[in-house]
Parts: sequence; C-alpha cells; structure tokens
Amino acid sequence: MTTTQFKVTNKTNGQLRNQYILVFLTPVDNSGDWIYAAWQQLQPGDGGTNFFTLNQKTSGKILVPNKFESNLIEIPPGWVSLYKNSQASPQGQLENPIIGSDGSIPKPTVTPNQAGIKNMTNAPAQAPYAQWYVNGNLTVQSIAPVSSGGTLSAFQLDTKLYWSVGNKQEGANFTLNQVTTQQVYSLPAGKTSVDVVLTYSNNQFQWSFS
Repeated sequence: MTTTQFKVTNKTNGQLRNQYILVFLTPVDNSGDWIYAAWQQLQPGDGGTNFFTLNQKTSGKILVPNKFESNLIEIPPGWVSLYKNSQASPQGQLENPIIGSDGSIPKPTVTPNQAGIKNMTNAPAQAPYAQWYVNGNLTVQSIAPVSSGGTLSAFQLDTKLYWSVGNKQEGANFTLNQVTTQQVYSLPAGKTSVDVVLTYSNNQFQWSFS
C-alpha cells in the first residue's frame, strides 16, 4: 500500500465552530465484527489546514476493559503476534511477530494481507478483546472476545476513508452502520497525496477530494 498524505482544509466560514473533522477506517473483511474509533480527529481553524498520513503500518493490542491493556506492538501484514501469559506475566503480553505461514503457528492463521493476534494464553479469567491501530491511532476494537486456546483476530485495512463532522471522541464507540453512512472516499491505488476541502452550503457540510 502506498503512503498517502492528506491535506485537509476548513473553508466553512466559521461553521465548524468547536466541532472536529472525524475520519474512520474499516477492515476489508467481517467489518460488522468491530466497533469503530475516530481514527483522525482534526480541528483546523477557519481557513486553516491539517495534515495526516495513511499507510499500512498496523499495530495491535489486547484489552480487558477497565482492567488490563497489553503492550502495543507493530504487526505487519502477513505476520502474527502470539499473546501468551506466564507466572511472571499472568495477564499476558504480545510477543514479537512471526511470519503467519510459519509452521509453528497452529491454524487458523493469516493471509499475506492480514495482520494477526492469536490468543495462546491458558484460560485467563476474563476473555480479552483485540484493538487495532493504524499509524499509531486506534481504528477498531473486536466485538467478540479473542478467547484463549488459539482464537485469532485478523485485520486487513481497506482503502476507504469515511468522513464526518462531530464532537471529539474517546475510544471505540461507533457501529458499522454509523460509519458507512458518512461521506466515503475510496483511495485510488498508487495515489500519494489527496487534497480534502470542507465547505458549508445550503445548511450542510460538503466535501471535495482531489
């Protein structure tokens, strides 16, 4: 996947006010199996510009809400990080990724385009959830727990970006339907830069991409 820089300009003549430009990403497969976070939250001043970069740099984390978060580790497409616990680390940690086709990884495993987390712990008291990050920002959290005994969470980034205007967000709290009803931009293969302009006309926000 090509690295793409987005230039986002606010030309709403003051209509954005204290709201944010929210940008969401989705996985390619099983996109209804996730809850979504606002991957980018931008607040350019009136006439101002913000920038961000999108590429295939994916990272994963294991989470037990309000109790435990594992280490965040970069996992390239085609690779899997095993989540293991021990007496020294009873909650568990993510290990350095290994190639998904490695024969030491029991099936199921990932395709060359997916990054994976595989829960190899021995029956922790509470099943954890997987969180996936793109370029260091939270993107999705699994709806179903990633249970012990070899359950796999696989993530493959789609090249569609969903845009809206709203309040600042914390964590993952959007459903798939809430995301996909927003303004969508499909990133063409090989495109290295995109100019995005937000305007306001006829009592609504409008987007242009070039």
